[in-house]
Amino acid sequence: MTTKSIDPKYTIEVREEWAEATPVTPPVPSRRIEIVNLSGVPIPEDEPMILFRARDYLALPMLEHYAKLALADGCTDFHMQGIQNRIDAFRQFAAEHPDRMKQPGVTKGI
Repeated sequence: MTTKSIDPKYTIEVREEWAEATPVTPPVPSRRIEIVNLSGVPIPEDEPMILFRARDYLALPMLEHYAKLALADGCTDFHMQGIQNRIDAFRQFAAEHPDRMKQPGVTKGI
């Protein structure tokens, strides 16, 4: 299994599995990709998600606004720390890589 952290709360897990060989077919590899939470529970495939990249210069103000909404709604300290973690990481990325900051969509996926 290969994993890649998205943030401290979510990880992408790639699991390689092999279908059993039969007398007429060789073993066949397959790959299953899941995004899982800290408890290892996968996010259901039918649940929409979105990914914001640190180079998106609108992402940091969006995260800061989300933090205000979450605080006003009484979210847990754990969740608030997770938001702050992303704000700090995005802010650090912007400071260290101003040349990589972009308007979202301007590079059409590059």
